[in-house]
Amino acid sequence: MAETDSITSWRTHRWPLLAYFVLGLLRLGHPLDLVEAIALTRADLAFSDWLHFGYSPGYLLLLNAWASQSVSPGWLHAFGWLTGLVGLVLTPRVLRGLGGVHASTGAMWFICCSPFIVGHVVRVSPSSLALITIVVSYLCFLEFLRAGNGQWLVGWVAASLAAQMLHGGLYVLPLMQSACMLITRERTHARQKLWWIAQILPLALFVSLFADPLTRFLQQRIGKVPAPMQIVEGLGRVAGGMTLSGTLATAALILFLIVLGLRAQQGNRRDPKRILLTMGWLVPGAIWLLWLPYPFYALIAAVFLAVAVSTGIRTCPQWGRQVLWTAIFAVYAWGHVAVLR
Repeated sequence: MAETDSITSWRTHRWPLLAYFVLGLLRLGHPLDLVEAIALTRADLAFSDWLHFGYSPGYLLLLNAWASQSVSPGWLHAFGWLTGLVGLVLTPRVLRGLGGVHASTGAMWFICCSPFIVGHVVRVSPSSLALITIVVSYLCFLEFLRAGNGQWLVGWVAASLAAQMLHGGLYVLPLMQSACMLITRERTHARQKLWWIAQILPLALFVSLFADPLTRFLQQRIGKVPAPMQIVEGLGRVAGGMTLSGTLATAALILFLIVLGLRAQQGNRRDPKRILLTMGWLVPGAIWLLWLPYPFYALIAAVFLAVAVSTGIRTCPQWGRQVLWTAIFAVYAWGHVAVLR
């Protein structure tokens, strides 16, 4: 990207970034909940224990350094707030790569104002760092698809290794990207050899650290699909504080906009970006709702969901766009008020 493109991107997206900045600032003073307090106590473990503990050793290392200055809730939450801002500053390049310049503006508003995303990033959890690794991973992947430059593949490997030091479940990123490469192997023929060579290090790290936990998971939980009401409750975590009817209406609205967004790209069925856009929200979203309610799966889905929703809204007439964005921000306002009051 040229320097002028970076400046234009910053100017275009400064308002949604400011909205995140303010919404996150309002949450800094919240007292730590039980999950956050447990994460803070884990930061006191020795480094050798972090590597075998299974809870984001990379995050615990940084949290331990940050908490050495202060353990006040405002200071601890500021770590996620600021690192989340770094991830969001990088996000527009990924959004533009997936949906184009016009879709990226609406997608940034969709992400930056979401009470779910702000709530999980601005807390004592690996979510903010996971957001950075997710964005960097897809940024490098999209640039590698576009230019085939080896330096982007090196960046992708680094992001993949860093992601696994946060949580083994983030290996879903290389898996989805590899599936995209397989499906589009005819169009990405010139990129295939380098891509599969680059898989060696992330795969080796995953096998060495997470082979046993994955085996136990497959044995114990892969067949335990939750009941429909539990899935609805999972959707309720996104539309925080809403009633059952409100949650269902919000889910129906989002699904409707996703369908519109995918229909708008029907002419690009062989485009790797379109395949990636579909898998990007469907796979981690299903994992999050059906098996593992870890926030970073929802964060992965949110990036792609935002592009699909923004693209879908852009297919509507002007009055329809205003109505749909009003509905989305009304839901967001409800969620933020429910948390802040």
